[in-house]
Amino acid sequence: MSKTILIVGAGPGIGLATAKRFAREDFRVVLAARNADKLKGMSDALSGQGAEVVEEIVDLRDAAAVDALVSRYAPDIDVLHYNAGVLRYSEGQLRTDPLGDLAVDTIEDDVAVNVTGALAVLRAALPAFYNRGSGSILLTGGGLATTPHPDLLTLSVGKAGIRAMAQGLFEVSRGHGVHVGVVTVAKLVSPASAEADEVADLFWGLHAQPKAEWAWEELYS
Repeated sequence: MSKTILIVGAGPGIGLATAKRFAREDFRVVLAARNADKLKGMSDALSGQGAEVVEEIVDLRDAAAVDALVSRYAPDIDVLHYNAGVLRYSEGQLRTDPLGDLAVDTIEDDVAVNVTGALAVLRAALPAFYNRGSGSILLTGGGLATTPHPDLLTLSVGKAGIRAMAQGLFEVSRGHGVHVGVVTVAKLVSPASAEADEVADLFWGLHAQPKAEWAWEELYS
């Protein structure tokens, strides 16, 4: 029976590359994101390569919806990947915003995706993974976790939180046979790029590590 990976916050960059990497290992792929059109495009790309794909629409700002989605899948998946993070672009360039320029609602939305969504995913998944005594929970981190930027502060806080989640849960989860790990991506990675594929390889490597060699973090820089 094929194994399953659920990618929450799937996007056309690292998310799709990771989906393709696991699909090459005969994983069934469940993609969860808010944008139905982007989900369809990613699903078509994977299906065209022979992968079995399921699409799930979820707004990561809605922690209850995230909890419900992950709770439904957690007993039957082998790998869970939280890949969400809010980046803003203007004319194709990454946009930076001083904290004072952000509306309070924007800050709340950013934190909901960057931090609360990840916590909701972990809260929903860990009991089922622990009960089964196996599986990997993988998080997409960032270099902003250790080198924060004053004009990317909500993302810096989010990536610091992601890194703390991986490090904080690593030992206790290992005791239950579950590998929690983060790939800290310390540079911009474009969709459909060699860099995205390299990050995907790191995620596969984390999942495939023998238990005696489990690490809680891999750095991509």
